[in-house]
Amino acid sequence: MLRTILVPLDGSALAERALPIACDIARRAGGAVQVVRAHVPIAVVGATAEGAIFSQDMLAADDALRQRAQKYADEVATKYAAEWGLRVTPVCEDGSPAGLITDIADRSDADLIVMTTHGAGGFTPDWLGSVADSVIRHSHRPVLALPENDARLGEPFTLRRILVTLDGSDRASAILPIARDLAIAFGAAVDLIRVVAPYVPGDVVATLAADRPDPFGIDAETVHAKKSLSDAGAELEKAGLKVTHTVRVDLSPTRCLLEHVKETTPDCLAIATQGRGVSRIFLGSVADKLIRSAGRPVLVLRPHKG
Repeated sequence: MLRTILVPLDGSALAERALPIACDIARRAGGAVQVVRAHVPIAVVGATAEGAIFSQDMLAADDALRQRAQKYADEVATKYAAEWGLRVTPVCEDGSPAGLITDIADRSDADLIVMTTHGAGGFTPDWLGSVADSVIRHSHRPVLALPENDARLGEPFTLRRILVTLDGSDRASAILPIARDLAIAFGAAVDLIRVVAPYVPGDVVATLAADRPDPFGIDAETVHAKKSLSDAGAELEKAGLKVTHTVRVDLSPTRCLLEHVKETTPDCLAIATQGRGVSRIFLGSVADKLIRSAGRPVLVLRPHKG
């Protein structure tokens, strides 16, 4: 279910480009939108008489900034509620942006966080920045990351096919329910992919000399991968979705995934940030590179440990 969709804003036009996409998803799914604007309080320190006067000035300035942030959130919510015919709720609170976004998402039981991947305090062009990086690292809520280098950003959201990366683990499969809900909302097809990365032992020569069939277990792993994708696809088909699945063997899962993206041109990627095999991901590795290099939305989830 996509009942509550949260959109963090930092006052920039780029951050606001996430709003039409979030509103489109909410309208299709019968949900609502929350816009979140964090106000970072000005630190006030003063021990001397002069410092106390300075502190009062700073407090007044801080209050003015807080009111400006609240007004901005109110105006944005009013605008998009009228344009999309949705319930759009403004939230403006004091706190660090990343921590506040994660906290509000938990408090409101948000089903999805939609945010652009570059903005004031967000992603930089070359590496994951503090705010969006921290949200993806610490939130257990799904995040739809909209990269700045997606040429379609700002255009009507098109979602015909979602590419979901799996590795056979339960943690990686945690992405499937939210990918399913998003696909249902847009009537999109789902392409499941699993990359089997050959294991290279220390003594390759000795292993090959043993003259065993499939000495590295690649054939067996590929058969198992096809079975697991078929089982996952069957569950999605029960929801009325069109599903395809692909198993590829490659020493570089990231390169393989990016090649597959280039060949099949999905509208959105979906991946869990931790698991095993190809999904043994910490930001700065596969998920990081997909967000920065794929040039299209990436649905990211850090599952609960279990």
